[in-house]
Amino acid sequence: MIYYILIIAVLSFVIWNMTLLGYRDEDQQVSEPNVDDVFDQRCKPIVLVHETPNDKAVLMIHGFPSTPYAYEFAARQAFDAGYDVFVPLIPGFGTHPKDLEHTTFSQWYHYIEQEYENIRFRYRFVAVIGTSMGGSIALKLGETFNSPATSIDALTTIAAPVFLNSLKDLTVKDWKLYFARTVALFTPSIGTDVFKGKDEENDGDELWIGYRGQFVRAGLSFLYALKDIRKNLPAITCPLFAIHDKHDATVPYKNLKVIADNVQAMPFHSKTVEMTSKHNRHVLLMYPSVRKNLTDEILQFFESIRTENWKKGVTSNE
Repeated sequence: MIYYILIIAVLSFVIWNMTLLGYRDEDQQVSEPNVDDVFDQRCKPIVLVHETPNDKAVLMIHGFPSTPYAYEFAARQAFDAGYDVFVPLIPGFGTHPKDLEHTTFSQWYHYIEQEYENIRFRYRFVAVIGTSMGGSIALKLGETFNSPATSIDALTTIAAPVFLNSLKDLTVKDWKLYFARTVALFTPSIGTDVFKGKDEENDGDELWIGYRGQFVRAGLSFLYALKDIRKNLPAITCPLFAIHDKHDATVPYKNLKVIADNVQAMPFHSKTVEMTSKHNRHVLLMYPSVRKNLTDEILQFFESIRTENWKKGVTSNE
């Protein structure tokens, strides 16, 4: 009898950790980033607006635990191509690791959602770029804003996860993630610190700034959010260009296929990058070896959709 009880207890423990059954974000209220308390000036939001009135804008969403600086090159390229550019700092990021410990995915998403709504009704054409977790947030925006009046005009995701571990897809990025829920009961983070880049050049990877360490509770919130984002992928109907490096060391490449197989985007384009650089091959718009070509392709995609909308007389905010 005790034997069976132990088996049931162990199975329940495993299921509770792996499925996140019963989990919910403790704090879902909209939070604001403390931009005056960033640990480095490069963490601040990037806002590039033309002096003359403009009808097109792009919202760029950084990843976890990154900062807007990941888009420093792409933002200027987009601005030079005629776009007003907005790269917000997500609440909890870019200041102190402790700040991230007390935020949730719900708060990150709702802040970006507000940013998108503010931009959407000011511009005729609004594009969105999201990298890594920022790509997941961008996908959720596409799922949420899918009516003609509010939809994203063109969306690009870069290394966007809709899962990290998935037995269904025969992919386990990190087995320790299966124990995150238990660890989170005892500590919000492990070995966290700020990271201001490296001295040794490595194809731009040395320029990355953000946090390092394990954000157990914040990461758990993100893992839980991915379940609904993946489930709701068919709600995405806006034009989508999904990019992923085949050897990405942070987010499994199989995510690209899952996105491609489930979205209803019209049109949908995907691109597989195969870098040979010795880094994570993840934050693609930071790396000099590929960032210009990729940014040019993304902007060309945006312009092709914008031209097609103009021919059809379609604008999202009319």
